[in-house]
Amino acid sequence: MKKELILLAAMSLALTGCLQPNARSMGATLMSAPLMHRSSPDSTSQEVSVAASGFYGHTGDAYNVEDLNAGGGNVSVTYRLGGVYSPLFMNVAVAALGGSLRFGCDRDSDCDKNSPVDKKYIDWLESDEGSESYSFWNGQQRLLVGVDLSFGYAIVGAGAGVQLFQGGSDYDDMREKLDEAGLVDNLDNESGFGVVSSVWLGSYLGCHGQYGNLVAEMNVLNKGGFNNWVSSIKWTYTHPTGFFGGAAYGNLMEMTLFAGKEFVF
Repeated sequence: MKKELILLAAMSLALTGCLQPNARSMGATLMSAPLMHRSSPDSTSQEVSVAASGFYGHTGDAYNVEDLNAGGGNVSVTYRLGGVYSPLFMNVAVAALGGSLRFGCDRDSDCDKNSPVDKKYIDWLESDEGSESYSFWNGQQRLLVGVDLSFGYAIVGAGAGVQLFQGGSDYDDMREKLDEAGLVDNLDNESGFGVVSSVWLGSYLGCHGQYGNLVAEMNVLNKGGFNNWVSSIKWTYTHPTGFFGGAAYGNLMEMTLFAGKEFVF
């Protein structure tokens, strides 16, 4: 019986690997820049819009980080075709963000305080170095193409593209150091990219969108592999004047609040 248990444990380890706590770049979080939509469901003209926004992000305890506070800004440009092709669009967005955080232990990100595998990491967290606050900064770029449809009051659509990120900070240096020591599985380099996909559902408010629109948007970033992805869902209200604001919830940067202004040409 003892030999069978040992064999079972060995097979389990071979199949799953030694699951270390995951560490990610903050640049891999989904961009807070929301996708903007036509101000009226009746509009089919070709247009270019520019949206600028600022945001604040916070994570209490998720993805093996805690006490995360971040701020930054986004600028995005959306080109929409006209006529019969009016639902088609292309969006380009850039962002910069920075802030501070502490390393933590999150069971959903392969960190178990009661596991002997994670004991060295837990011991490090309790050290002076492990309890320090670390700064980070990142740049992000996103290219997205998709279809944005309206049926009566309804807004529905989907898009896909790529998101890139760059970084370099105390936090990134410590992630690499912990990975080299075998304490964490560092899933991201200082720079990288992933495939991003988005779907959304919302509604125009009032006749011809006279009170604006409210949209829920789901985003997923995948860097390859079943477990190498992050997601977020954001809710955005846009006023007919172009002012907008909303909130996003994600599994890397938990809560984000954003507000900005769109200009249509």
